[in-house]
Amino acid sequence: MIDFASTLYLGMQHPFSETGGYDALTTGTPASLAVSPLSGEVAAQAAALQGCEAGMVAPSTLHLSIDLFDRLGRSHAIIADEALYPVMRWGLERIKGLGVPVAWFRHGDPADLARQMRQLPRARPPAVIVDATGIEGSPTPIGRYLAIVQRHRGLLALDQSQTLGLLGARPCASHPWGRGGGGVLRYADITSAAPVLLLASWAKAFGAPLATLCGPAALVSEIARAGPTQSHCSTASQSALLAAMSALAINQRDGERLRAALSRRVARLDDGLRWLARHRLPDLQILRRFHPLQQIRLDCAERTLGLHAALRARGFRTALLRQYGPHYALALVVRADHRTAEIDALTAAMDALAPGLPQRRGHSSRPVSKEEPSHVQNLGG
Repeated sequence: MIDFASTLYLGMQHPFSETGGYDALTTGTPASLAVSPLSGEVAAQAAALQGCEAGMVAPSTLHLSIDLFDRLGRSHAIIADEALYPVMRWGLERIKGLGVPVAWFRHGDPADLARQMRQLPRARPPAVIVDATGIEGSPTPIGRYLAIVQRHRGLLALDQSQTLGLLGARPCASHPWGRGGGGVLRYADITSAAPVLLLASWAKAFGAPLATLCGPAALVSEIARAGPTQSHCSTASQSALLAAMSALAINQRDGERLRAALSRRVARLDDGLRWLARHRLPDLQILRRFHPLQQIRLDCAERTLGLHAALRARGFRTALLRQYGPHYALALVVRADHRTAEIDALTAAMDALAPGLPQRRGHSSRPVSKEEPSHVQNLGG
């Protein structure tokens, strides 16, 4: 089966034979009590890569979101992006359960953020929580968000799990994602002194099962020392840390080549989808532009579900995403190690399957099953 559901965008695998061994898989102690030297090295290199003063490592973004929001909920007024990935929302739901109010603003809308911020209590500075993937997959307007936050002496916290390893410094026509893979601060040319925290999973472009939080040294140090999961959970495993070190080395050596290859594959799929929308599937909605995690939708759930099932029967693994209300989207994830022929085969299969899909909205067709498909996934964040 040809896999278009894996979010290992740069194709990094980190086999055991290439990452090296370890004496113990885990320290067996809370992160706040004992952090391995390798964890400190990953944190320092992660901060340098992303243009931040300091960093810390944890097993997942869930651990870090709990620690981050526990700290910010005690000192800041929280206002969050409506498009936040569920894991970040879980961290916010925890502090809401503890009595901390959370306000929301529309995704990709700095003007709505400014309006919502004017309604916040004046007693606390704002902490704005943002998904770094903007509208249609483009980078979020971080500079505009930051300007609004700084006027109120607040800070910005960004989930850049979908941009770390892809975006980087000095974007231009020949390098639209920039260079280096350091993420949104590098892309927007924002200095390390800015009041910005970057939370990122490394399990996407970098293929390592851990997460980092990077930002101002004093605040990162406080969270590392006093965060709830830092006191009650182990740090990232040695195997995950070795995978992160491998990812950093691959990014330094081959990152630009991998990003260039991925860019070509993404453009190839984008061209194919546009052709299908013009000639075969007039109801095809392309929800993201020029992003490895492409999302598409047909005009009713039955057609989207039918396309997903038919592609699977043809040997193509895609991911079905549950959206608001009765809607679904189909995720087609492109990787640097996909062959051009595989992408062409995917769009050719969609072309061939189009006539056999359920009728478009307004035509007679059987009702959509109310039972939730067992294979629905969520690949955002």
